[in-house]
Amino acid sequence: MPTGMPLGHTVAASSIAGLLAYARALRIPTDGVLAAAGLDDHALEGPEARVPEAANNQIWSLLAEGSRDPDFGLHFAEHMTVDAFDVVGHVFARSRTLGEGFERVVAYSRILHDAGRVETERRGSRVVVFPGCRGLVNEFPRQIAEFSAASVLVLARAASRQAILATAVRFRHPPPPMLSEHQRVFGVTPQFDAAETEVEFDAAVLRLPILDAEPGVLTYLDAYARAVLEKLPDDDDLVSVVERTVAVAMSRGVSDVGAIAAQLGMGARTLQRRLAKCESTFQEIVDGVRRRYAERYLSDDRLSVSEVAFLVGFSEPSNFHRAFRRWTGTTPAEYRSALRLRP
Repeated sequence: MPTGMPLGHTVAASSIAGLLAYARALRIPTDGVLAAAGLDDHALEGPEARVPEAANNQIWSLLAEGSRDPDFGLHFAEHMTVDAFDVVGHVFARSRTLGEGFERVVAYSRILHDAGRVETERRGSRVVVFPGCRGLVNEFPRQIAEFSAASVLVLARAASRQAILATAVRFRHPPPPMLSEHQRVFGVTPQFDAAETEVEFDAAVLRLPILDAEPGVLTYLDAYARAVLEKLPDDDDLVSVVERTVAVAMSRGVSDVGAIAAQLGMGARTLQRRLAKCESTFQEIVDGVRRRYAERYLSDDRLSVSEVAFLVGFSEPSNFHRAFRRWTGTTPAEYRSALRLRP
């Protein structure tokens, strides 16, 4: 598990069952995949079964490698049905409009994956969907990120029977060698090495009716989804919540403790007191987030050290140099040189 990844995050087993079914349809070997991820043959049984996030990532990695398909995540998304998204997919498909459907996905997304959240944000005449990756300190595996982003459009198209295209798509990961499939699926050329993974489209799309809407059925599905949500462990610990909030704010410069506390609905002293009970401090969290992002950005030779400094919230490169040496015992340039020497 990557350094800094919070323990206890889980994924709905139904999504892994769908992934394995897709792999078998393509005749990708699946024997031993669950065991390789530390799961037994009964791990996916039961309507509310869940598996560790690390196991989910390992299964994705093994199947994507076995498929020899560089765009495995995109193609899997195209073959998905609402069943693979558990009750979250069904409440979306029974809502009256796409806007209502996405509101329910946001409300219930923790059922599918309790590390990242699906979020939406209005930007003028556009709406942006963050498909479960926003603010995650650690890198989201490329194939999962592309699957999640493509699923936003695939579900919207299936529910509305409209050929919806994105106006922009952005990914945190570097660009793959070929982009033809991305252009076909999204209708635009995605941007890569972005601050967050997100799908943007015209806000008018939210008003499109869902053709299979069933308000009566939806009432029961909502009740069931709320019941499942209540059975999940408590939401992320405070440290993880602050980490994500700092990571999102970092693209605009790291906010002070007062600003972050206000976003979380509390005062600065309250936040500091609660973090102390978690045996952490606000500055330790900020340093940890900055360090992990800095190490990721320094692995990309296209970014200068000054650009990395700016991306992790330092207005002066000299301050970044001092901080990075304090974190790692080496300078950013030395760290980058050592990365190049690794096999």
